[in-house]
Amino acid sequence: MQNKILAAAIASALAWPAQSSAGNEAQLERLEQRIQYLEQRVQSQDEVIRDKDRHLEALMGGEPGGDWFRNVEIGGLIEVEVGYSDPYEGDSTSDVTVATVELGIAAQVTDWVAGEITLLYEQDETDLEVDVATITIAPPEGPWFVNAGQFYVPFGVFETNLVSDPLTLEIGETRETSVQFGFEGAGASGSVYVFNGDNQKDGDDRIDNWGAVIGYAMESDDFNFAGSICYINDIGDSDALHDALGSNDVADYVGGWTLSAFIETGPFVIIGEYVSATDAFDPSLIEFNGAGAEPSAWNIEAGYNFLIAGRAAVAAVGYQGTAEALALELPEERVLAAISVEIMERTALSFEWAHDTDYGVGDGGTGESADTLTLQLAYEF
Repeated sequence: MQNKILAAAIASALAWPAQSSAGNEAQLERLEQRIQYLEQRVQSQDEVIRDKDRHLEALMGGEPGGDWFRNVEIGGLIEVEVGYSDPYEGDSTSDVTVATVELGIAAQVTDWVAGEITLLYEQDETDLEVDVATITIAPPEGPWFVNAGQFYVPFGVFETNLVSDPLTLEIGETRETSVQFGFEGAGASGSVYVFNGDNQKDGDDRIDNWGAVIGYAMESDDFNFAGSICYINDIGDSDALHDALGSNDVADYVGGWTLSAFIETGPFVIIGEYVSATDAFDPSLIEFNGAGAEPSAWNIEAGYNFLIAGRAAVAAVGYQGTAEALALELPEERVLAAISVEIMERTALSFEWAHDTDYGVGDGGTGESADTLTLQLAYEF
């Protein structure tokens, strides 16, 4: 910077037209004064830059404890979908939507503490919001952990190779502000968590909700397995069921449980999951056939991994169903088929066909069927 300024000043001097000796001496003196002034400014600017560099170096690890930025990861997901739907009744529809925008920031500032923030936007469904915000405390390489904040509690796994969410997720997914205590080791894992749910029993506003999960996983060169069983003391606090209740005041909580399994052998993947309430709801809250509903859902899915022109691809078929879930506007049965191909690095193109069968007329449904076609372009970074 300094050399450029000085060179510009000298070039300006050389470009001046020839004048008398006395005039030249006066101009040279003014030029020398100008150069000295510019040198002082450059030195002052360089000092400011050095101060900023020292401050930045301190933040980036130049001083003890300043290397936090090296342990920060930023990732995201964008999903754009073109959909066509032929519903149970009425005319067919089609649309282009930004199905998912997700931005996550994770930081491991110290060996013991990590943090995560996830922002989520789903067109026509979810305005931009803080989806997950957690602080996790765990010893390095230790068997236990504590997780606190807003997150999806471990009630169900909801694994899938399809484009749409499984019906088990539609019933069981639960996001709460909670504190979780867990352990992991030798393939086994488990945790318990507590929270103050949205439903209030007898009007009491306190921490009286809880859940637990226990699981086991094993891996080898040609076989992987993971299984878990979960319980929650109020399945009515799940996102879908809470919306269907219509009231936060309940006489009693209705528990829920899930059972899931994931098997991978060679290119084949088998997924199975079941989620259910443990008892019937009050019919004034969720009704089915004139009585309180005891909703449940299940998912069986098979996938096959292969290559297309050297690109990773997966084909999957699924068979899903629900029971006593008419109030949740879910189908009684669903058959799906999908294929997904990584067309470029971190970019996947997927196509899915889903065929739904509604509850029968005697149960309050239409007895009709519906079809949905979805083309999805997803980019992950």
